[in-house]
Formats: sequence, C-alpha cells, structure tokens
Amino acid sequence: MKIVILNGSPRKNGSTATLLKEMAKILRSKGDAEICYIDLADYELKNCIGCMSCYHKGICCLDDKVEEINTQIAQSNGLIIGSPTYSSSMSGTLKIFVDRGHFVLEQALKGKYTFALNTYEIAGGGSVISALKTLFLYSGGIPAGEYSCKLPFNTSPFDRSGARGKLAVKTDKFYRKIKSEKPKALTNRLIHHIALHIIMKPQVLKRPTQYKAVIDRWKKIAVIK
Repeated sequence: MKIVILNGSPRKNGSTATLLKEMAKILRSKGDAEICYIDLADYELKNCIGCMSCYHKGICCLDDKVEEINTQIAQSNGLIIGSPTYSSSMSGTLKIFVDRGHFVLEQALKGKYTFALNTYEIAGGGSVISALKTLFLYSGGIPAGEYSCKLPFNTSPFDRSGARGKLAVKTDKFYRKIKSEKPKALTNRLIHHIALHIIMKPQVLKRPTQYKAVIDRWKKIAVIK
C-alpha cells in the first residue's frame, strides 16, 4: 500500500505540516504502508500557462519537476492533501500544483482513496475542504476522510484538547478503507458519472486530436473502449 501525503503549505513546519506528519507517523506504524511525503515548498513549480499541450501529449510542457509528483500520485493507492486557508481558499502553492496535476480530465485519482486536511484561523476552512473534496470526486477518487482544524496563527494544533486523538481516529479510518477496498458511496458514484460521462466525455470526444492524451488515458482505465 502506497500513500502520498502532499503538504500544500509554503511553510514546511507550520500547523498543516504538523498534522500531516502526524498522519504519516500513524500510517507508518501500521507496518504495510509506504509513505511518500511531499512538501510542495521544495519545488519551484511554474504557473500553468493554459496551452493545453498536456491534453495532447500527456505531460506538461513546462520544464520543472511537476511530473515527478504526478508519477508518485499515479503509483499510489491513497492521497492526502493538506492546505492552510488563504483568503477563504487553498494556498497559492497548492493551486499551482492542482492546475498542473492532470487531475480531472485525465481521471488521475480513479480508484484512489482520498483525504482532505485543512487549517484555518478565522473562517473559510470549510471552503478549502469542499474544494479538495470536489477535486477528488471529479478526478475519480474515493472520498475517505477529512479533517479541518481551527487554531490561532503560529500555534501547534495539538495544543487543542483532543485534537491528536481525533486525528488518529480519522487516520485509522482512512487506512482501514484502503485496506478493505471499501467502495465509493452511491451518491458519489452518481455525481462522478454525471461529471465524467455527461459533461466531460462529449466535449473531449468532439476534439480527438486536441485531447489525444486524455482519450488514450480513458482507454487505458476503461472509461471508453
């Protein structure tokens, strides 16, 4: 079992990272989980330029290491993404990666179990969790947990009573869903079906040359024959 943990905060030792590292520690203690922990702050990722060459060629044309991260996710069984809240949204660091992660059209998370984590001080944490869960669902992922932590800036999330225990319970549930291969809920399957087959598929199939890599990917994962 391989699980990728992605810290979308520009702060490698902030509260978001503290929670993600605790999840990594718990998952490693299970004995059969390989953890790939990634700090996006270690990468100088370039902004998406909207050229859409990835839809044709299957890889991004920009010369940085985004495809290294994409490969790790492709090889995983589960994905945990954490982000602080900036202006009631995910961090800019994470948004840059999401724009270039081959998520939605390519169905990069098909069959992968997903977990959304967020920290916030005043408000907006729910917006970040919702955005991540939507990304996961439209990308074919299986929702398997979430955790949102409200705390004062520059403090430890574990100063809050019960926070460590609550996170441990949610991490264990995430692990057990992967272990048992728990299927996606019916409502989530329905939403994903509408998004993929009714909204995305007709538009992509109209432009087979422009979306060549997407169509090749869909054939590989049996979205189309």
